[in-house]
Amino acid sequence: MSPLHRCSLACLLAYAGHAAAADLPEYQGDPIIVTAPRSVRPLVQDIDPRDPPQPVPAADGADLLKTIPGFSVIRKGGASGDPLLRGLGGSRLAILADGGYVFGGCGGRMDPPTAYLYPDAYDKITVFKGPQTVTLGPGLVAGAVNFERNTPRFTEAGTHGSASILAGNAERLDGYVDASFGQPLGYLRLIGSHNEGGDYKDGAGNKVHSAFDRDSGTVIAGLTPDDTTKLEFSLDQSRGQAAYADRSVDGSKFDRDAWSVKAEKRALTAWLDKLSLYYSHSYVDHVMDNYTLRDGTPPMKRAAMNPDRTADTARLAADLAFGELALTVGADWLRDRHSNRMAMGPNADSYSDKTRVPDQSFDSLGAFAEGRLPLGAAGTLIAGLRQDRTQAVYEPQPASMGMMGMSPATPRSQQDYDPTAGFVRYEHKLGGLTAYAGLGHTERAPDYWERNRANQQVRPELSDQLDLGLLYADEALSGSLSLFANRIDDFILIDNNSPLGTRNVDARRYGFEGDATWRFAGAWKLAGTLAYTYGENLSDNTPLAQTPPLAGSVTLGWDNGVQGAALVWRGAMRHTRVAPGQGNIAGVDIGETGGYGVLGINAGWQLAKQFRLSAGIDNLFNKNYAEAVSKGGVSVPGYDQTTQVNEPGRTLWVKLAAKW
Repeated sequence: MSPLHRCSLACLLAYAGHAAAADLPEYQGDPIIVTAPRSVRPLVQDIDPRDPPQPVPAADGADLLKTIPGFSVIRKGGASGDPLLRGLGGSRLAILADGGYVFGGCGGRMDPPTAYLYPDAYDKITVFKGPQTVTLGPGLVAGAVNFERNTPRFTEAGTHGSASILAGNAERLDGYVDASFGQPLGYLRLIGSHNEGGDYKDGAGNKVHSAFDRDSGTVIAGLTPDDTTKLEFSLDQSRGQAAYADRSVDGSKFDRDAWSVKAEKRALTAWLDKLSLYYSHSYVDHVMDNYTLRDGTPPMKRAAMNPDRTADTARLAADLAFGELALTVGADWLRDRHSNRMAMGPNADSYSDKTRVPDQSFDSLGAFAEGRLPLGAAGTLIAGLRQDRTQAVYEPQPASMGMMGMSPATPRSQQDYDPTAGFVRYEHKLGGLTAYAGLGHTERAPDYWERNRANQQVRPELSDQLDLGLLYADEALSGSLSLFANRIDDFILIDNNSPLGTRNVDARRYGFEGDATWRFAGAWKLAGTLAYTYGENLSDNTPLAQTPPLAGSVTLGWDNGVQGAALVWRGAMRHTRVAPGQGNIAGVDIGETGGYGVLGINAGWQLAKQFRLSAGIDNLFNKNYAEAVSKGGVSVPGYDQTTQVNEPGRTLWVKLAAKW
């Protein structure tokens, strides 16, 4: 760890301790240890990223999402895994930061969007499952995840914030500080985070090439002249690097610079409740090479590739009220530009002197309307409609860029798409029970990665999905069950066995997620989750690749509000429904994967009204296993090669958090 990082973390602790010395409000938060977020709204889950779930620590956004039933993560190393929801990821699962799109630059998904999003730097993460919203952009076949920051207006001059530090084996060290200063007319918020880890060991004791190091900083300035007006400007910067066990190159540079402007005005008229305008700019500069994080690469075999990506997002929306009908209408716009450059041999470091070559660009404009209408005393009808226009361009490529995955000397070509999306859902509430049924249709144009892998033009996907579910809550028992059935015509399949590279097939999917929590004998709690997705490639009469098996968890916990402890068991069935060589833009099936069950233990202690201490051991019995969707291991000098990138073995961690 560098002296700068040691100083940053020391300052973090000093700052937290100084703040705690004042007369602070009592620590407010969820139970001391959170094992899995539960559903409280149909097809929507809200997560507090600063409550430590198990397994921890969460290195990035994907690590946190995998604690939610239905999510899995394609592991490549210690960080930067690619999340899947019900077996679907990539552009089928939109990833947003405060409503703005985040894209990675690597054509091989080395840097998925969640690699640039550190959970502790956000206030809330909202997950939308399935095609049951139209307000977060086009193509939501799997759903959407929005990493959100919400800074409330100060009612009087003051300061508040939070901080934490986390340490674990494999040289794991994380920390963040979030401090807000303000008065009724405005505020200034500063967020800084650092997380790093060395090579972890799997359950067999094999060291995995997986070290990573990341820093991020955020400045948010807001004007709040009254309770109904907000103008906010934010600036984000992150820097990092990560080693990978699944490929011949590492990510030696993960740089993201972003800014956004948000304007909101509420209570304008009796029928116009809110008018909001949002604009964001995100720039990702990514370097992958085979020498920075690896020893002994001969000069003649060195290679460096430097893709970058610029995304601009704008959104104008209005919340309307006509009697009991609540309606959100708006329009959004996306401008997406990708380019590349590379260098090889002894002068590989000279990539930064090369001229960037644009390879693909996208322009999208969409309009949407989504409303809620009460039906009687217990029913609610929710529906939405969206229409988009997308222009996708292959930029002309010189022959020298053929090694970057594009055909040499290709001319410019343009494709236009007009995807439509819509849904309708009925919810009925009776006491503590809520039942719902929804039907959604989504059309999705092929994305950058699918087009990059294709040797032919692929058609857009057409997805239709039925969602059914129940939610229940009372003082002792709460839980939810969601079921879905999905048909996707022209499913875009990555097929390494085909000369086409990418092709369309028809697919069928269905499955469920469930969670239940029983509070008994005062401070005791028993909780469980279960998730399953079945996928079938109807065109080939084979399993739909990259569909994970049945997985679940059971938690037995005790928490009296001051001390708490829990046992957490997580497991998955053996995975036999595979289609080797087929998959998605993030990974393909390798072969069958064994089932597993791992046990974790955690404890927490409210040290004082402003301090919380948490600790735990994940994979207590050092089980050696891999997730079904893990990437295949490659030969890395100095490391043992494994069939798949295995999960970490026994992991110990401790986290101290403060809030003031």
